[in-house]
Amino acid sequence: MKKLILCFLTTALLSGCGAASSQASINSEVAENEEATVLYTGTVIDSGETHEGGLFVADLVPVESSEAASFDEVILLMEGVPLTDLSSGENIPLSALENGDSVTVTLVEHAPTTMSIPPQIPGMGIVKVEKSK
Repeated sequence: MKKLILCFLTTALLSGCGAASSQASINSEVAENEEATVLYTGTVIDSGETHEGGLFVADLVPVESSEAASFDEVILLMEGVPLTDLSSGENIPLSALENGDSVTVTLVEHAPTTMSIPPQIPGMGIVKVEKSK
């Protein structure tokens, strides 16, 4: 009977240790994904009237990282992505942007991009968009 209880306790203990290290691994991956972003600046060409909720941006270039891709023109598919005013911090509607406005865009480091012309970046690759001026 003692052997059976000892075997059960050993199995339970080892299972708990494996789960803890597995959870730590998952938390580590989440932390890496949250930190892996690139800040871009660009100029609004079209604020979504023609691109059905997409924001057409020109000269989208990374602020600091020279290894990150830059885009001459790109459509940001804004579904589910907050648009905020940089000076006030308040959420604003896409219609508040005008052609020529500057935007600051935070993308995940390796944001998925379509091979279309112009390329499109879906909302899952966009962290936030802010109206700069």
